[in-house]
Amino acid sequence: MKKIVFLFLLFFGIAFGITISEKTGLVILPAKVGNGWNMDEADYLISLLEEKALSLGRFRVFSRNDLDMIVKERNLADLGIVEQTFEAGKILGAKYAVLLTLTELSAQYEKNGYTASLRLSLKLYNLSTGELLAAKTFDKSTYVEEETSQKAINSLLELISEDIWITLREFFKVEAYVKRVENGKVYLAGLDPNIVKKGFIFKIETSEGDVVYAKVIGVDRNENLVIAKIKYGGNPSVYDPALEYPISNTFGSFSIGMYAGKISLGIFGYSKNIFADIGIILSSELGYVPGYSTVGGIIKLFEMGQVSFSGFGGLQILGIYDTNSESSDSFLNVFGVSGGIQLKYEFEPKNGVLVNVGYTMLFPGDLVKYIYEQLFGIDKTSFTQISLGYFMSF
Repeated sequence: MKKIVFLFLLFFGIAFGITISEKTGLVILPAKVGNGWNMDEADYLISLLEEKALSLGRFRVFSRNDLDMIVKERNLADLGIVEQTFEAGKILGAKYAVLLTLTELSAQYEKNGYTASLRLSLKLYNLSTGELLAAKTFDKSTYVEEETSQKAINSLLELISEDIWITLREFFKVEAYVKRVENGKVYLAGLDPNIVKKGFIFKIETSEGDVVYAKVIGVDRNENLVIAKIKYGGNPSVYDPALEYPISNTFGSFSIGMYAGKISLGIFGYSKNIFADIGIILSSELGYVPGYSTVGGIIKLFEMGQVSFSGFGGLQILGIYDTNSESSDSFLNVFGVSGGIQLKYEFEPKNGVLVNVGYTMLFPGDLVKYIYEQLFGIDKTSFTQISLGYFMSF
């Protein structure tokens, strides 16, 4: 069974992309691949890029096959490859092109699995001028328990799909304006309602200099307006500009807390309705440190303005780690369950602070319980677990 235990991701971006209010033509250029890299993976990434572009509903997507057809029909073969692409794209009616460049893709064997690494970039060009409008580079690694390096690479390629989806939204942000405000909702005009989806967030800048965040909840088909519920911020007025605020479904937080009466440091991450909580307890003996990991589900109960409450629960493992060893394996593992409430306060939709208050029950044997008590002073098997952290989207 595949198990993802580690994920590291960096984004580097330049420029700001463009704004749109209706479907726009987009050429997906053939991928560029570094020396020695397999085109099969690059082609798969191109298919992912095309799939995500189509799923957004804001593009008329033209692929390599479309370009080749125009090159043959219009006798453009005498032009260079770049000139062919740009001229064919303009004939198709596209304004922009995206180029994917794969510079690294590898998998190294480690104990019980592989660490797969990937480095690629996405660049956005204006087909009329050839100007580079925006670019983003991804550096991504993940450890997975897989039987072969190819399976590990395939797992990493699957993980990159959400990053591509968010990047396309950042490259092509939807713009609109406030048509009217009623009962905590804003009605947005000046855009094709079909190019946004429920759950998307708009950032509205008011004439008074305030910022309002509103989440799309539907479409008024009679007036062809997008309906968005105000989350928090100032008071929007008619004709205030609204700009899409792309945000990932994946969040992570660094936290400090209390575990069985001991101070702990941890990382809490969640995506959609799944969470993972990993931390160490600041109580060591002879180079041995206790640590815990919890995996389970989380669901939002309600929200009011910048404050939201969620319930979570899952299975927990408490183990001992040897800081003098290179191994990441734990021993004398204790299994348990943990559940509680999460209180979250958003500074803005992408970041804020959160407090987790839960109750944990462990089920150690008598000998293991005695060892934890003597070495680390952990003498409780049922206790309140608390953490406070700063969260951000990735």
